[in-house]
Amino acid sequence: MRIKYEDEAKADLIAIGEHYREIGGNQLARRMLAKIKSDLGVLSDFSDLAPLYEIAIDIRRLVVADGTYLVFYRVTDLVQILHVRRGEREPFVAPLA
Repeated sequence: MRIKYEDEAKADLIAIGEHYREIGGNQLARRMLAKIKSDLGVLSDFSDLAPLYEIAIDIRRLVVADGTYLVFYRVTDLVQILHVRRGEREPFVAPLA
């Protein structure tokens, strides 16, 4: 199944890269982004891997990067990556489909 990063998720990944670049340089930023994207790659074959998110029933929440980040996604005819955020932040409220 095809994976599509929505605009908000793209912005999240850019911000994550900038954060790690500031605290540890380009190599750390590339490593963290590669880890997140690698963990998401499995969704192309196992789109129902993550449990449904209890706040929005059509959204799934996947823990990635050894528990550091949560990825919120929706499965339609493709996997839509909606949002990537640190695990300890406030809950994500997804827009209606």
